[in-house]
Amino acid sequence: MSGEVRLLDENGETRRLLLALERLVTSVSPEHFALIGGLAVMARLGQAHRGTQDIDTTVDQQGAIPSELDVVVDADTAPYEGGRAGRRVKIDSIEVGYTPAADLNPADLPDEEFPRAFVLSHRWAFDTASALALRCLQRQGPDTVVACRVASPAALVAMKLQSAPRRPGARVHKAANDYLDLALLLSNLVLLPQIVTELAHSPHGLGAWCAERIRNDFIDDAARISSSIHRGPTSRRVSPDELSQIGRRFIEMFAPSG
Repeated sequence: MSGEVRLLDENGETRRLLLALERLVTSVSPEHFALIGGLAVMARLGQAHRGTQDIDTTVDQQGAIPSELDVVVDADTAPYEGGRAGRRVKIDSIEVGYTPAADLNPADLPDEEFPRAFVLSHRWAFDTASALALRCLQRQGPDTVVACRVASPAALVAMKLQSAPRRPGARVHKAANDYLDLALLLSNLVLLPQIVTELAHSPHGLGAWCAERIRNDFIDDAARISSSIHRGPTSRRVSPDELSQIGRRFIEMFAPSG
């Protein structure tokens, strides 16, 4: 076990997610999936900085995994009020095949930059995930603790950089969450050296692609990204100057590493 992260449960949402994750872990061998998405970002940051309604995973052999991996699961044994499924959690999975990202044939990867980054980043997230125990601290009753493999901070950055610009208009709040996640990951001075080093050594030019996206989004387009974050569900304010500083710090650290 790589360690434990503690998440304060303010409104029951974190516990709801961990109960669903617990059910998944008891149904599927942990080596066959890795936690990605919003909950994984919270685990790596050690804070529940925003809400999330589902659990995202990468899997290596979905055909042999029980149906719990891609269905709506009950996150609480309590009956639903009024018959509504308001306390259910959707578990989504992305199948990444059996070949590690470093061993993929470049000729077999998509030619377009974003689909290529999607394939590489999700398989790399599976390859580099490490075990964490997620502990939900509750004001009443015992803590909820679930252990599973969680994507590395660097892989989370790579996945968010390819997903944020491609969110459709109807899911603009998802893009805002992606950019907020990126800002928090890249501004975390404890995680940042690890992120830079791992991206610098990521396969098939993924790190260089990420550096270019960070330059584009956080430096050249900082005003638009700042506005997007503020219009998101958290209404968080991250100024263009702050985003530019985050981007420039990463670029300065990445250049010598790369």
